[in-house]
Amino acid sequence: MAQDILVAVLCKDAFSRNWISLLFVRDWRTRVVAETSQLEDLAISRQDEIMKVDFFVVDLDSYRDQPNFLTQVTEVLHPQAGSQVLYLASSIDSRMLSTLRSERFAGLLTKDEIGSSLGWALTFAAEGKTIFTPESLQAVMEAGLTPPLPYLVLHARPIPGLTTRQAETARLAILFSIGRRDLADELKISDQWSYGMVSELYDKLGLSDLFSGQGTPYDFINEDPVIKARLEDILEELGDSKKARDLESLAFHLITMPVIEESRE
Repeated sequence: MAQDILVAVLCKDAFSRNWISLLFVRDWRTRVVAETSQLEDLAISRQDEIMKVDFFVVDLDSYRDQPNFLTQVTEVLHPQAGSQVLYLASSIDSRMLSTLRSERFAGLLTKDEIGSSLGWALTFAAEGKTIFTPESLQAVMEAGLTPPLPYLVLHARPIPGLTTRQAETARLAILFSIGRRDLADELKISDQWSYGMVSELYDKLGLSDLFSGQGTPYDFINEDPVIKARLEDILEELGDSKKARDLESLAFHLITMPVIEESRE
């Protein structure tokens, strides 16, 4: 079994920090080892060699009022041997593009475009690919800069064929892993009906066919070779398990799979 990708999350806004961390905690391949709003906390931990980190994930939105923040991040986090930095932002400005010059730069993602696919993005980054979303890559190109190779351009994949109600159920039950009784309370339905709605979602994702031997979920991903390889790793880890928690985790990975819009070696 592959080693976990160790992640530290740096974000001043508590809600955003919890959401980012949740996506990594829910992913089988990533493990959050630190969450903080203060760059100094991570700097002290690194200097004292308390914490081993593969990736620092930095939400730049919450530090836009600190003009020297990017310089501080580059000075504190980028030089750390073995660690890389992945940046998130709602929109891209020219200051952010200066980070491309560091060899520890792992990628720059716009939040709306990457959606809930952060775990997938980080697994690609862990293989040595620089990760962008369409808007961030466009900003790089318009600035006349050369993106580090190899790179991938990712964006969130819509879940096909779901009603608004089903999409909300998927968000609560699969992304947030809310229990069925709490789900029933949230959706104002009976406990029995909440179980039925989740089972219907699993059918939509191809899990029933997968375990019955009648098919695979690969039609859902249009045979994308990169995503298919990752999904095969996940299925191998799952084995023949049909436990509710394992099914939910596999559904999480299917729902959060991104679209690979462009790949450059």
